[in-house]
Amino acid sequence: MLKENLKKQITVLDEMIQAFKGLEGSVVSKNLEQISQYAVTIEEKSLELLKIEEEREKILNEYKVKTVREYLEKDDTPEKPEIAFLSAEIVEKLNELTIVMDGIRQIIEFENQYAGLLNNLIKGVQAPTYNFSKNSQSSQEKNYAKNYTQMESQSRYDKLK
Repeated sequence: MLKENLKKQITVLDEMIQAFKGLEGSVVSKNLEQISQYAVTIEEKSLELLKIEEEREKILNEYKVKTVREYLEKDDTPEKPEIAFLSAEIVEKLNELTIVMDGIRQIIEFENQYAGLLNNLIKGVQAPTYNFSKNSQSSQEKNYAKNYTQMESQSRYDKLK
């Protein structure tokens, strides 16, 4: 039972990795329709993983252990090496998933920094780090917000005319 559960988790993780790779390509190409499709797929796979993990908890509770590691330490069946291998494969898949997710995060951060750079070059002012809402602003924040909006209305291009 545990072996089948681990195999299901590996399959779902593979599908999730492919969805994240597709999402990465969609983010680069800025295809919003595909981004939403991949987001839905990722959400579905996340729910599927949750169900598999709950199922594995029940299986482990039947053996009166809490983790797969405890199960492996107590188990003397011939399946022990295969279960250990499947557990290691899950760790590899999770590492691969983390790498792909980190790549997406880096792409988005780069695009945000690039947009900030362009904003700075065109408007001649650096974008504020924080959103200036009307509530709870210190006087320094209000002055900066006021100066920023004044400077925003006068772009560098206009100043050079």
